[in-house]
Amino acid sequence: MSRITKEEIEKTKCGRFLLSDENIYLSIYSLNSYVFEYNLLNTEDRILYHRLQDKFDARLINGVITRVREQIIELFDKDKYIEAKVYFKPKKLSENGELEFRPLHSTGLITQIAIVSMLHLFVYEIPEEEEGDPKLRLSNLSRLIPSDFYGNRVSVKPEYLFKPWKQQYQKYNQNSNDALMKYHTSLEYKYEVTLDLENFFPTINPIIIYRYIINHLPAYLNDEERKMMKRVLQKLLFCKLTTTFDEKTAGQYYKVTKGAGNYDNVDKIEQNEKECWAFKEKSDKFVRGIPQGLPQSYFLGNIYMISIAEIFRKKFTGVSYFYVDDSVIFTNDVREDNFKEQLKELNKQIADEANNFEEDSAIYPEGTEKFYKSDLYGVNVHLDGKSNYTRLDNLDDSEVYLKCISREMSQAGSDFFRMYSDEENRNLEEKLDVLSKQVKAKRDQLVEEKSQKRDSGNEDAIEKDEDDTQKFEKRLTRYYRFFEYRKQRLVAMHQPENGSDEDYKKELEKIIYSELSEEDMEDDEKILQAFMNSYGADIWDAAIGMYQTFADDKEQNVLKNYILKINELCYGKASVEFSYLECTYRDLLRNEEENDYSVEEDIFEETLKRYMTEEDLRDIYNDPYKTLKYLARVRLKRYANKHYEVAEDYSSKLLKKTDEEILKILLSENEKLPSRLRIVCASTQKIIRMVLNTVCSYLFNVEVSNHPVLAQNSKKALTYGELRILSFVRNSLFTIEEFRKREILLDDKQNKDTADYSIMKVLEIYHSFVKDPVSIDKLIITHKYTCDVWKNGSKHLYFYTLHNQEHAIVLIQNIVKLIHAIDFLKISAIDYYILFLACYLHDISMVKIPALDSFLTDTNEADELAQELLDEFNKELQKDNLEEKVTENEIKENQNLYEDELDILSVKKYMLESYKKLDEYFEKKIRRRHAIDSSSEIRQRAEIKYLDMPMRELVAEVSEAHGADERNIYSIKSNASSRLMSIKFDKILLRLADLLDMSSYRVSKPILYHNMEQMSEESAFHWISHLLTQGYKLRTKYEIGSSKSSGTDNLKETEESLENIEGVLTPQTITEKLILEIPVDISQMSTIECENPCRKVQIGNISRQEITLICGEGCQNKSNDGLENRCNFLCRWFCVKNDYLIKELVALKEYLNRNKNNYFKCEIEIKIKCNNKTSIEARQFEILNHYIQDRK
Repeated sequence: MSRITKEEIEKTKCGRFLLSDENIYLSIYSLNSYVFEYNLLNTEDRILYHRLQDKFDARLINGVITRVREQIIELFDKDKYIEAKVYFKPKKLSENGELEFRPLHSTGLITQIAIVSMLHLFVYEIPEEEEGDPKLRLSNLSRLIPSDFYGNRVSVKPEYLFKPWKQQYQKYNQNSNDALMKYHTSLEYKYEVTLDLENFFPTINPIIIYRYIINHLPAYLNDEERKMMKRVLQKLLFCKLTTTFDEKTAGQYYKVTKGAGNYDNVDKIEQNEKECWAFKEKSDKFVRGIPQGLPQSYFLGNIYMISIAEIFRKKFTGVSYFYVDDSVIFTNDVREDNFKEQLKELNKQIADEANNFEEDSAIYPEGTEKFYKSDLYGVNVHLDGKSNYTRLDNLDDSEVYLKCISREMSQAGSDFFRMYSDEENRNLEEKLDVLSKQVKAKRDQLVEEKSQKRDSGNEDAIEKDEDDTQKFEKRLTRYYRFFEYRKQRLVAMHQPENGSDEDYKKELEKIIYSELSEEDMEDDEKILQAFMNSYGADIWDAAIGMYQTFADDKEQNVLKNYILKINELCYGKASVEFSYLECTYRDLLRNEEENDYSVEEDIFEETLKRYMTEEDLRDIYNDPYKTLKYLARVRLKRYANKHYEVAEDYSSKLLKKTDEEILKILLSENEKLPSRLRIVCASTQKIIRMVLNTVCSYLFNVEVSNHPVLAQNSKKALTYGELRILSFVRNSLFTIEEFRKREILLDDKQNKDTADYSIMKVLEIYHSFVKDPVSIDKLIITHKYTCDVWKNGSKHLYFYTLHNQEHAIVLIQNIVKLIHAIDFLKISAIDYYILFLACYLHDISMVKIPALDSFLTDTNEADELAQELLDEFNKELQKDNLEEKVTENEIKENQNLYEDELDILSVKKYMLESYKKLDEYFEKKIRRRHAIDSSSEIRQRAEIKYLDMPMRELVAEVSEAHGADERNIYSIKSNASSRLMSIKFDKILLRLADLLDMSSYRVSKPILYHNMEQMSEESAFHWISHLLTQGYKLRTKYEIGSSKSSGTDNLKETEESLENIEGVLTPQTITEKLILEIPVDISQMSTIECENPCRKVQIGNISRQEITLICGEGCQNKSNDGLENRCNFLCRWFCVKNDYLIKELVALKEYLNRNKNNYFKCEIEIKIKCNNKTSIEARQFEILNHYIQDRK
């Protein structure tokens, strides 16, 4: 092949696209998604990587595009190929004690961007050059990837080259686990087959992929375009290797695996290996197979797997799931007595398929034909161990319930980034800790069982059993690492604890040093064995990073020496360029003298860059808005710090601009939009959103960022219009079409009002749980509406506790706490939206002034009240006449005056009594019916017409439920699993959140003190009780094994006892204990007579400072010995005040325990904690006591 010039490349359509700014910019834009081995980049490339987080730095971007274009053109030279280095990552210790490595390849960042630019020709449709809407579309080749392939699927979102691997791997696990449960139950398929390809990437012959892709290129390509595509593909497939090997690593890299499992002659294998190792001596070495670690390898691997998967499906018909080279197939085609022969047949078919591809020596780089035709190549299925089958009717219960663990894994991954209080962090930490221990216990149990079977001496049974359990053990290891890593991250959040972090460091040291003794540290073999056990089966790598945060200089030095020792045991004493560990921990292993910046001034900056730590790089460069902020300051400076009207006028004109005009505000170059943005802007709304966010934030004098909580740069108050706009443009689900439809105008009267800043407490919650920007905008409007209607309070409920927007915000926060505390209650984004609206509107009728003439039409309670008042009036008159003692002369002398005074006094008494009774009538009527009336208001009020009718109906239904009997809520059958929403869960969560809003903020102490005698007895009791209650904490404690709740916290199982528990990992083996801690400012525990003991709660423990109540157990009113009366004032007061809460918690416990789909067993405790001595006034205590006595 002769060299092709830039002009020749650009003669073809695909060549012009390849070298275009828009194609290369797309590669830069998706950078984060394909740099798989960031730690292997050199310092210069790591700095460039962080600088490229700012996608709008035109000078930098244009410079990178030029360098990438030059590299692509250079690669078209006949003798030029991508140059890569290989690093050897420790993989495992073989049975003979040899350390095996995984080869991972890396190259410069500019080269990786060039690779992806070239790969675009094959994964995307090349857009027409004059196409107005050049959105990313999958190519013909990408659409050939089967639907049951989950790994490395090409994305049409410009932020990602491949769909995010975490989401895809989660789908792969979830779907395969669901299938396991399904077929275990139905036995439609009797076997689960796991097939593992040996040494996959290094043994793929690139020529097979080359032929497959060329044979499947679009038929409409002309000869020149096909020629161009062939050359680009060749440069992606064949990469030069620049790493210098030693004998050990050469043996690893050039180890022969082709047909090794089928050879009976060991000498034949060794001869092949010797022949292949000779390739290491060549000066121009090429990467073996596909270069794992580089961006193109994973797409090319998928292409290769298309034909392999087809062979698998034909051999084992059924349902299959693939993640790159990992596969799970549910089938009936297993021959149990001859499974190994079936695997050999697979290998023969794979070999036959490879031989069907036409050879073309011209494709190989010069002098490499022998290398690529050697026995180094040829993919094989593992014949032992990793490839196995499992009978679905013989599964261990624990393996069946991996679905439950997988669900917990998925949920924990989501919850980890959606915590909004320390309580939630602690609760998730508890859950992750117990799940980690359970998974580890099961894994250790399997290892122990294997060891015992080995001792038994039955080789056939041992081999079969190990094959059956290896896959299960591998999954358990993966799950353990997932849970343990996140648990340690959460533990780090509350360190140092009580002024010390020693316990935490010791826990990390156990992981890092594998509990090696000082004597063991002198034994190289034990050190390497312990390291590999921890490195492969624990969170060793993550523990190093967390430990460095807390370690002092001495501990850091010990850690450094330990890693140097490990590096020496893995790679030898001399420093080698291919050490994965040395490259990954370069910051830690750096010599102290290297940190000395006292160098000549002219090389100071270069030296500083060379020794920047990862933390330095993030602090300096990782601001995606850096350039946009600068452009806003330059181009919008005449709008800075101006009156509201200026921003009002500009923002109204902004809505009328086209997309291109909006982008030009900040991104125009020479009055035009740069062509490099064409594909990205057509394929994502992110760029226009970021421009709008920058412009609007600058106009409103708010700090520019993506954070939903706004930080103002001026003393001016934020308006609702500004808040609504910024909330919309900071949402990752923003679309310009919906933004325009909303028409948020600052000159609208409603939008000019000053925003209530309490909404900032929940804005981030909205963005995390509701997500949709339109729904969040409606929540902001609802917040304003609630503020407005409650501004002057309620006429007839002025002595009732707060039910305004503050109450709503607490309810929203309570719902998030409950979701994270109760594992079973999981809801969707639409559920959160319904619930949050209900939090605002569920009490809305209580602010309404009732129609006074309704008293006249009420023939029940009103008539009874009228009769009662009339009778009392008549009695009062008679009483007055009897009590008056005057002489006849006095009566005669003052007859007229006396009669007038008597009539006026009687009327005044009658009026006062009537007023009290009538006021109480309306108060009770509103209070008693407020749930029903509020739901009616939600359905009918014109002010909330921005909510559509179906949504109003759902919100009304949920709101009405907060006043219903708990038995009518928990007895409803839930259909959450088959619906888009779970109305039952929504109702439960609203009721619990409402009942838990019991803090003193809901009442005013001065109003209570000045108006206590004017309050009704019920209002006074609740006001005083609220003042004594200082909120709550909701803790979740997890206990392993079935245990009767005792009201104490000392039931923690040891890890030793955990391993002996039957049914590890099965549902109900872990108790999820909800502990509701309620601090109160009252400590009155005087014993009282209890005629009717509580049927819903039992005193589990009682001390001077605390009472523990166990929900769901009837109170015995006696201690365990039957002598001591335990019923006391504090407990009685609490139970009367929180009667509805107790009933709700008992109903919740019963519901969770009877639901078969709940992974945890449920226990609920209430801890009443006495903060202070009783300090209320005598009259207040009297009110409480009297109210309690009336309800014995």
